[in-house]
Amino acid sequence: MAPEHATGPVGRLATRLGRYINHDDVFVRFVALWLVVAGVFTTAWVLSYLFLPQGILRGGNPTASRAYAGSVSREFLTLFGWNVAISLVAVAANTFRSVHTPLGYVVQVVQAPRYGAVWGTGSLAIGTGERIVPSLAVLVERSGPMEITAMVAIVVATRGVMVWHQKSGPRWKEEFERVRSPRDWSLTRGEWALLVGGYLLLAIACYREAVAIALVAG
Repeated sequence: MAPEHATGPVGRLATRLGRYINHDDVFVRFVALWLVVAGVFTTAWVLSYLFLPQGILRGGNPTASRAYAGSVSREFLTLFGWNVAISLVAVAANTFRSVHTPLGYVVQVVQAPRYGAVWGTGSLAIGTGERIVPSLAVLVERSGPMEITAMVAIVVATRGVMVWHQKSGPRWKEEFERVRSPRDWSLTRGEWALLVGGYLLLAIACYREAVAIALVAG
């Protein structure tokens, strides 16, 4: 995610990180990007829990004010459809690549702190509206971490769907050039496995959330 010639401790760290998140092995890429996203999410979760007003992000959460769909199955389909649409936006972002890094990766890293802040401020769509206290137990109990993991898997698996490429920096000035066609896209077996696994995990997460919403809605 940084230029290969970056210098200094931060630059060298970013360059090394970039090698892992853009590694040829899809599972190395997955673990590396997941660690980055999880770290950003957790940092935002803790800081927002400590410093932001409770419920401040509820108005900006599109699912927070949505009415219950009426049954677990309909709620699941609503949630799953919404999340699949979000995943397709991230996959579409992968058609742009800056140097070595797909834009879909950036989307995940940018979204993570917002989601963490939603937890920290108690701005979730379901529940009492209380802040979620940072703890490892919560990560197992909630469906959110599964959704994040699924999204990372989907984006990493589709890294190769590039169309436009920015060959070098500075990234805010250089133009993107069309270098490939969708006809050139292909996935390895490992990427297909990760992609299918990502959507299966996303479905499980959405079902868990649908059940939780049904219990609250009665």
